[in-house]
Amino acid sequence: MSKKLDMILAKDEAGEFRLWACRGEGKGCDRNKYRRSKSPCVDCVGPLDENLTLGEVMDQLNRGDA
Repeated sequence: MSKKLDMILAKDEAGEFRLWACRGEGKGCDRNKYRRSKSPCVDCVGPLDENLTLGEVMDQLNRGDA
């Protein structure tokens, strides 16, 4: 069974658009469950390094490194 990777594109403190990876339901993030315009919360991982692949992000989430 493969997990779903939810990505959130939002501005950081400097006003630049960056990507966050949402850990998803069950990891403490209910904030974005019903929102149309999602925003990162304390349980989201990011902003992500621009050089990471989606596979590397999934590996980090699965290992619990993030």
